[in-house]
Amino acid sequence: MTKRITISVPDDVAAHLEGVGARRVSGYITDAIRHHVQREAQRRQLDEVFARTGAPDEPDRQRAERFLDDVAAWQHTRG
Repeated sequence: MTKRITISVPDDVAAHLEGVGARRVSGYITDAIRHHVQREAQRRQLDEVFARTGAPDEPDRQRAERFLDDVAAWQHTRG
């Protein structure tokens, strides 16, 4: 089931979306939001681990962030 909504975006974002093509904008936005929701869930999981084990130093945290980005990109390619 789908629901139609209207949003306002800054000019630069609108310009980017116009380049995606009118027929693909909904799918593009849906994928972006799903990716964002997944990243938030992954960060909450990491925060739970860090609460039990102690937070990593900044270089390790940045490496973990890059790893999560790579995992999300890989999952996106698998559809």
